[in-house]
Amino acid sequence: RRRGFSAMPAALSALAALSVPAALSIAPFSTRRYRHSSAVASARGTDDRDRRAGRRATVLSGVGAASLLVGCTPCRAEIVTPKGYDDPEFSPTGFNTLYADQDTVGCAYSVEWPSGWCALSDVSSARSVGVDASFKNPRDEASTLAVFISDAGSRRSVADQGSLDKVAASRAESAPRQFNVGKRKRKTKVGEGGTEALTYDVETKVGGGTAGRFGSAVELVGITVWGGKEYLIRATASASSWPEERARLRRCVESFRILETC
Repeated sequence: RRRGFSAMPAALSALAALSVPAALSIAPFSTRRYRHSSAVASARGTDDRDRRAGRRATVLSGVGAASLLVGCTPCRAEIVTPKGYDDPEFSPTGFNTLYADQDTVGCAYSVEWPSGWCALSDVSSARSVGVDASFKNPRDEASTLAVFISDAGSRRSVADQGSLDKVAASRAESAPRQFNVGKRKRKTKVGEGGTEALTYDVETKVGGGTAGRFGSAVELVGITVWGGKEYLIRATASASSWPEERARLRRCVESFRILETC
């Protein structure tokens, strides 16, 4: 892939301060490595009657179902790639994986993101607000996943930021009409030697004023401090779609791994 640069919209400059990310609209290009398996296979078959008629059928198989794409113009029109994002990427497992082992401001890491979603094209522009990776559901732009990396200062662990209750409360109090709906501690794998880092997970419901045009929404963040950096993995969805999105977005947040001890 090519790398490029373009100006960010005003909405992106305020992204780091919001509990639910604004729509990231950044123009192409990126050198991030997205390893995934394409779920597309094709087969063509004809019988004697088809040969005489000269007709052909092409079948594409994807995650969870097969779609007959004969006269599929209406099908394609349903999915519009968000501005500043690459086209959707698909995997038969239901999840793509980003390996950020070179193009990152922190330690090398990996994180899963949902199949059928779009990846931000030009990450370098987004780094001014701490965004190291961003993904969006083209069918529902309120459903997002992003990796934020910032300097941790003197903190060596997320516990140095305070207790889980304190951190959860601070996120709820960061904007009006917000409240916690879940919180817990867990461990994040670091490297291959069995090292782990403490992670706080905080789930917060956000009111319409903060969530903007998407109305009320829910965000789930996983916060880990390691090697002088804070890694915040944030997933969001509208309140109405959260029940069906929660399981896979939680999996994505929990999939974050730091690949080296750095």
